[in-house]
Amino acid sequence: MSSDTSRKVRTKTLIFFTSYSEKDAKKVLSYIKSKYKILEESRSIVVRELYYVSIEGRADELHEFLKDRVLWHKIDIIEFK
Repeated sequence: MSSDTSRKVRTKTLIFFTSYSEKDAKKVLSYIKSKYKILEESRSIVVRELYYVSIEGRADELHEFLKDRVLWHKIDIIEFK
């Protein structure tokens, strides 16, 4: 019988945010890139103000960072076992 404690847990953080200022959005993206390994990054072609970033690891502190810098944000933390 194998133990579940031997399984490695991988964590990924998905970040969605909106900003009417492309300059502010670039600053946010630059900050995220400087601190985390980016897995995926995109900007919506339908709603140009919507950005998406996927990073490796857990990034709980981004809630506080994004709070006053973007119009809206959502952060989802996903753990894979």
